Amino acid sequence: MKKKYLLGVGVLVVSLLPMAACSSPSGGSSGTPAANVPASVDLNGQTVVGLFTSLNNDYYANWNEGAQQAVAAFNGKYVAMTNEGDPATQLQQFQQQVDAGVKIIFVTAPDSSDVPEMARIANQNGVCLVNTWEEDPWDSPFNYGDQYETYLSPSNQEVAYEMAKTLFDKMGGTGNFVYLTGHPGATPDIQRQVGVQRALAEYPGITELATQPGEWDRGTARDAMAGIINRYGGSKIDGVMGQNDDVAIGALNALTEAGISGVPIVGIDGTKDAMNFVQSGEMYATYSSLPQWQAGFAFIQSLDACKSGKTPDPLNRQLWTGGFLITKDNLAAYQSTYLDQDPYDWVKMSRVAHPDDWDPQNQVTVIDMNQMWSYADKPAGYQLPQAYADAYSTIDAVNAEWDSHWKLLRRD
Repeated sequence: MKKKYLLGVGVLVVSLLPMAACSSPSGGSSGTPAANVPASVDLNGQTVVGLFTSLNNDYYANWNEGAQQAVAAFNGKYVAMTNEGDPATQLQQFQQQVDAGVKIIFVTAPDSSDVPEMARIANQNGVCLVNTWEEDPWDSPFNYGDQYETYLSPSNQEVAYEMAKTLFDKMGGTGNFVYLTGHPGATPDIQRQVGVQRALAEYPGITELATQPGEWDRGTARDAMAGIINRYGGSKIDGVMGQNDDVAIGALNALTEAGISGVPIVGIDGTKDAMNFVQSGEMYATYSSLPQWQAGFAFIQSLDACKSGKTPDPLNRQLWTGGFLITKDNLAAYQSTYLDQDPYDWVKMSRVAHPDDWDPQNQVTVIDMNQMWSYADKPAGYQLPQAYADAYSTIDAVNAEWDSHWKLLRRD
């Protein structure tokens, strides 16, 4: 057990980094306080910080929306800070917020390079840090002390594997597909490529015509796709997979500009813009990792750790999170449930607020490290973290506990 830190009032960050920060207008510091918040988790206007890449990316705009909603539900003051893809900027922001006394910080890093230093700073200063998406192979929160509470991520390999199979089936199991990836070196990008290659091995009639980085960005992806069209001609392109929705939309823009239609396109993220293109038939499918939920759930894991003064149990320090594949057939249900409203009971996600009937409101399972990093060589002499290894025999029981508490918004 670690020392319990009181949550001090933070400061607005606009004056610290005016070009990189955007303070939330909907944090708990303004408007009517949320009702029925147990005293055990009521933030009473205290500052919570979310660090992420950019509001120019639909996924992160939705992520930020969920963070606002979740922090407001606990009467917190939410401050959002963007780094525009620069890890050094994010690290500077993190240090500034720690120096300002903020204790609850949840992040999604542009790549994994700044995660170890943020974890070190958190451990030295009693900050409850939760990280999503980015992590070096075989790294884990166990390497940095108790204050790096939890690492969260969708199972990127499995998501990309299923999306690629969905595309290949739509192509009839034959033809050429273009694969536009994300940011080279980013954890999700590497893992999704592994998943796509797994799927490709199962479809001997599918050929990968071309692949280029899309950098998670519509403009970059549009330019990359335009170059591929110029090189190969539109008639040779039978399908397109974008590593995220913005990349898929960029590819669609290039195809449209070239007068090419009817090519099935799939993406990942489940953004609002992607939904519109799925509805119109210009995209075939996307996968929603529920970005609003991702941010809110990350915040609540950090909140619970700070309020309880306890580090999560070993197997709950690294978690895979669920989502679902969306086509035109289930789009209306997805939109009405997840986009047209805030469907979550955020307070009920908290184990501190609801010790007996907490509810994650999404699928959550323990990360199997051997499966997660199967594509990467282990460092010389590497052993799994001792606490994780000791608890591993209970992984099925821990997964069953998560599943048994999932009552709201079940999709089975």
